[in-house]
Amino acid sequence: MVLIGIIYTAFSCYRSYYKAMNEMSVFVDEELAQIANVIIDYDVILPSSWKGPSIRRRIFRDRYGNLVIQDHEVQNSFLPIPSLTDLFNNHQEIIIAPLYAKPGEPQYFPRNIEDGLYSVLIQDRRVRAYVATNKMGVRFVVARPFTLMEAYVNKALLSSLFEFLILVAIYVPCIILFVNLIFLRVNRAARELDSRRESDLTPVKNQKLPSELDVFIESINTLFDKTSKALSNERRFIADAAHEMRTPLTAISLQAQAIDESVLEKNEAEKVKQLKLAIARQRKLTNDLLAYARSQCGKELHLATFDVKTLFVEVIEDLGYLADKKDIDLGLVGDCNLSLYSDRASVKTIVSNLVSNALKYTPEHGQCDLSCIKNDKGTYIFIEDNGPGINADDLEKVFNAFYRVGGDTAKIEGTGLGLAIVKSAADEIGAKIKLENRKPHGLKAILSFKN
Repeated sequence: MVLIGIIYTAFSCYRSYYKAMNEMSVFVDEELAQIANVIIDYDVILPSSWKGPSIRRRIFRDRYGNLVIQDHEVQNSFLPIPSLTDLFNNHQEIIIAPLYAKPGEPQYFPRNIEDGLYSVLIQDRRVRAYVATNKMGVRFVVARPFTLMEAYVNKALLSSLFEFLILVAIYVPCIILFVNLIFLRVNRAARELDSRRESDLTPVKNQKLPSELDVFIESINTLFDKTSKALSNERRFIADAAHEMRTPLTAISLQAQAIDESVLEKNEAEKVKQLKLAIARQRKLTNDLLAYARSQCGKELHLATFDVKTLFVEVIEDLGYLADKKDIDLGLVGDCNLSLYSDRASVKTIVSNLVSNALKYTPEHGQCDLSCIKNDKGTYIFIEDNGPGINADDLEKVFNAFYRVGGDTAKIEGTGLGLAIVKSAADEIGAKIKLENRKPHGLKAILSFKN
């Protein structure tokens, strides 16, 4: 819009220049004609010498007796006669001069030229002239150089250009300011949408937005409503399916655990062992699906202040058996004596999943440490291991549901839901989760809470 305004203003200045030039030409023509008419109508006396030099004829006989006739011009007056060249020689703006040039000067008009307006070149410069004849038959010329007209028009052009630059200097900032003021609330609404959690599909409030956006806001809210219903149906399906699967799996697991492998042949005992592992994996997947579906559906948060060290100790006690199986050093670093205001159950779910994931990928005789700090920016919880780490391209992708590094070829079993549950729970309580590779190897999970 600003560009269109600038182009239109520039075109207006260009058009005004040529319009001024044409108007100036018309004005000069009328001025010359009026001066000539005043001279004619008011019988302004013009010297008779302006009629041109008189022709004197001399008749005599030469020395041989022959008759000789000679014609020569004789000036009728000794007064100085003005000339069109005086426009430039004497720097005159306007001049009234005889039609016929003085002897020795170029003849700019033929003797039989009709009265009227003409443009001629005098000393290689354009001159506008009006040829007229008074009542006594004296022909004269009223002339003005074009350079004066061009000077007036150029002065007007410079004035218009200056006004144009002032207009641009004022117009552009005003337009930018005006647009920013109009879209101030729009930008505020956009920032609000950007700061939302992925699961937040509540309608956009019309915060006195421009009325032109009403239809757009209504369409967004309709889309949010449809998406929310579709996601709710999918989550409910996953939760119901996981719940329905968990009951028979529990029964099958109990039946399988009741089988005594010691009384079976070696071949049969191995098959029963594989069956128990498959059932355990299926139960783990079902429980993770149910936990993920519940985390996506949202829940009522119970915000309170709790001790972080106590929570760490509970997680270590719950998962200590996994560390013992691989002889991993699982413990606290630092005193960890600080309090945190949040939903304790969600924080424990996050920490438990992060520690479980670390123990799964940390090799035997490895190390997994839990620590925390609190400063002016917020509270930070760290879970660090000395495992293989994660490829830099996968650091963000691992939070997607069912995504596993290495895909189906991964050597370590898993459901691909643990970190997705962590991300969903962190979003629910307004925390940030980030993964970083350690040097020379290992992974560091950072859970941050703003003050």
